[in-house]
Amino acid sequence: MKWTSEDADMFLQSKEYVDTAIIPLVQIGFGDNLKSLAGEGEYTSLITEDLERQLKGRIFLLPACTYISEQMHDREKTILQWYHELKDNFKHIFFVTSDKLWRNEGGPHKDSVIYIPPIPMEHMDESLKRKMIEDQVSQILNIFLQSWRVS
Repeated sequence: MKWTSEDADMFLQSKEYVDTAIIPLVQIGFGDNLKSLAGEGEYTSLITEDLERQLKGRIFLLPACTYISEQMHDREKTILQWYHELKDNFKHIFFVTSDKLWRNEGGPHKDSVIYIPPIPMEHMDESLKRKMIEDQVSQILNIFLQSWRVS
């Protein structure tokens, strides 16, 4: 399910089955790294959209949490705000990002941040892109399955 009015209706009707929220974390900026940041955000979106497609009915894909790199000192605060808002509706909350600044994020929710190394896809053909996305989604699905088994 996605953050749409149609899927919101579906969520409200089947809330007890949707126990996992996914929040993409996407850095924005207009400096020299604009192109790489846009690529990271695009890659994160492709991955999370594919996860939602494969797990529709079990997960809820929320809009991306976008931030400017100068705000990174508030990383833990950002995650805590999302947790506070979502914890009553979702048993599992995951943040997915290609921003290496989150890679070694500590804190009480560090296991919920899934870092996916960005892959420059700009010049890849579609079949190779699809394969790369499928491989990454498969790895993330394993993380979800482990989390679901534990609870």
